[in-house]
Amino acid sequence: MRQDHPAMPKNYKLHVPGSADSGVSEVIGAILLISVVIAAVAIIGVILLSQNTPQEIPNVNFMTGTDNSNRLYLFHNGGDSLTIGSFSVLVDGVTQNNNNIAISDGSTTWSLGKNLIISGITPGQHSVAIVYNTTGTGQVVIRSGTANIILPVTPVINPDIITASAYPPVISVPLLMENVTNNSINYYRENGTIIQSGYLQFNVTGINSSMYTSTGFLQLNVGDTVNIAPDLVSQGITMFGVGNQICELTAQKATLTITNRSSNPSPYTGAINHTWITGYKDFRSTLVLSTASTPGTYYTELAVNNYPSYTGYQSFSSQIINSTSSKNIVISNVKPMPVGLFVLQFNNISKSTYFVGNITSISIS
Repeated sequence: MRQDHPAMPKNYKLHVPGSADSGVSEVIGAILLISVVIAAVAIIGVILLSQNTPQEIPNVNFMTGTDNSNRLYLFHNGGDSLTIGSFSVLVDGVTQNNNNIAISDGSTTWSLGKNLIISGITPGQHSVAIVYNTTGTGQVVIRSGTANIILPVTPVINPDIITASAYPPVISVPLLMENVTNNSINYYRENGTIIQSGYLQFNVTGINSSMYTSTGFLQLNVGDTVNIAPDLVSQGITMFGVGNQICELTAQKATLTITNRSSNPSPYTGAINHTWITGYKDFRSTLVLSTASTPGTYYTELAVNNYPSYTGYQSFSSQIINSTSSKNIVISNVKPMPVGLFVLQFNNISKSTYFVGNITSISIS
């Protein structure tokens, strides 16, 4: 007679490999494993996507000045524009109240050619720093310098300061001259010169900018891109600019193209009689000045000031030519100095040239 094993429950069911439910545990395990992987990927994705995008840190150059009346002036002479609120000013490590900070033109954007005015600064030597307020990494010092405010007991004539009565205070004259003569050239040739090729181009940033051509008045809008290509036969051209303004630009004959506006006017070719640009940025040039194919012997003056690309003439002020000369001279990509100073005059009748500014390259042979 068969007897049940005493340790085995009577309702025990033996699992036989190959039966109908033999793969259930494997399927459940696979589903659980896939769920864990999906959850892990989702968590990693959330972590990665929640990270802040790296923020570009602006670059700005400034020079310090003062009118010796408890006000400090920071003259923007290159780099990016900054908006009030996006940066802080530290004087001797102390953050200045925005109520004590103003921009010389009354706007909220500190850009090329403008003064940042900090009031309530005590006399003496001070350290100054511009701190950019980033959104992801806190604050970053992008430029620093020093300044000295002296309050005389009695008024004195200080030749190093451009007074408010003469012009809105800008900067100590020696510092200004150092900046003007850094990386620049001064060129004059009595005759035998030509405009070899190229154009001038800039983006308008100031309101009420305008040009006057032989066809009439042309209002320029903020955001317009202006391209001027002098005619290679009727080449007379005059240009004067300082800071981020162009005070005058005339051309005997040139092709004028204006883009990046809602209604782009057709290119114009003819005389440009007058130009007034209240603000510009991104000045670009491919304009090349050179001696004529037969240079001739004419009075020539050329000074290359601390221009590192011209081998052999790297001193602060190098007088290369100051006499009658028949050398071939090619000056490429004429443009403003770091402080925006730009003077160009080419007389198509006398074939004389005068230029003060910056360049990309120069060759003399």
